[in-house]
Amino acid sequence: MRKKTMKLAVIVSAAVCLGALGMPAATYASGAHPTAEAILNTPKASDSHDGLTLKGKAQFDGNYIKLNLSREGNLYSGNIAGITLNAKGKPYIAEGTIVDIDAKITQPGGIELKSPRWSKDGDINKAVVILPIGWLNEEQQASLAAASEISVNVKLQGVQEPYVLKLPFKQEGVVRNIQPPAPKADSQFQIETTRIAAGESSVRIALAVKGVPEQAHNIGYDIYDNLGNELDMIAMESDAYNKDAIKGTIFQDLLYGAIGPDAEFLIIRPYQAVFEKGNQGSYKLDAKGNVIKNYYKQLEIKIPLK
Repeated sequence: MRKKTMKLAVIVSAAVCLGALGMPAATYASGAHPTAEAILNTPKASDSHDGLTLKGKAQFDGNYIKLNLSREGNLYSGNIAGITLNAKGKPYIAEGTIVDIDAKITQPGGIELKSPRWSKDGDINKAVVILPIGWLNEEQQASLAAASEISVNVKLQGVQEPYVLKLPFKQEGVVRNIQPPAPKADSQFQIETTRIAAGESSVRIALAVKGVPEQAHNIGYDIYDNLGNELDMIAMESDAYNKDAIKGTIFQDLLYGAIGPDAEFLIIRPYQAVFEKGNQGSYKLDAKGNVIKNYYKQLEIKIPLK
């Protein structure tokens, strides 16, 4: 393996926004690729009470659901998502901050959307919510294409009654399925790409990783196209299979930003971030303050796009 580095700020910001609200450590999220805003656009809906109005917009490109929330009112000055720093620089959860979200597809009904995660969207009164769909079965995922409404209940710190949004919902664009490449393996792991789906604003890649589960859970992935452009990570989920036939296999669902129109192939570069001690705690930094990554060269995966 050879060593490279990544900016500490990316890891710290994700940990603060997600960890402060008790979200799973194995899941990361960020805003969607900027080009998605022009591609996915549905009307807003709102709910008002307790001197505050919450507005929302739902977007779906076939790979994931994104909600844009905005808060209007003069009662709250803290961040709508994540932590707020007090006058002494100490973090706390301010009143008016999102503490819980329940989402369900209501037209047609019956699909509850689990594991929402949210982060501030550049403004203290704006938040982006990511709703992954990788855990849904094939029938449920297929039914999302015909969905027309999503109901979202948002609970804010210090406000007893939740805000209820009924958002118009429609899939924009077509998801293109790409032929997965052959599995890659080294002395520790085998990584099989089981699905690649390219939407208008994202690419979703499903991996099955065989090896020591505790180590496999800690594998991260950088994805580049053949032009050297790094894809922005939107979310990543990691779960262990329970079926006897695939014990010891970790399922990882990667969601990254849109592929550029001129890209001919992608390169997935698996890595382990280096910790100061053991397999958890503080990351080990280089002289420039960057977190050190150990890349698995033999496990690199090339995905032809054309």
